[in-house]
Amino acid sequence: MAQCMETWLVADPETLAEYYDQGFNANALPKRINLEEEPKVQIYTALENATRQTQKGSYGKIKHASELLKRVNQQKAKKRCGHCERLFTTLAAKIQAA
Repeated sequence: MAQCMETWLVADPETLAEYYDQGFNANALPKRINLEEEPKVQIYTALENATRQTQKGSYGKIKHASELLKRVNQQKAKKRCGHCERLFTTLAAKIQAA
């Protein structure tokens, strides 16, 4: 089950590192292949720990999520988050059918 959309962000640590820049700690992020198995609280904790020492400050949904979602690599998110893959597939089918 999809725990939170932040799993999509964690699926692309390279984009997070580029966005947060200096001080970003990629080692704080979960290494699990299927990020949807990671408890929601651990995803939030990992993002906080990974971003705490950056100039942008700790991850905040209101502050950072919309910009990060624009940047995240869809293929990486789909690969590590099955519900993301399902959402994109369903949306593409609905758009084509319209």
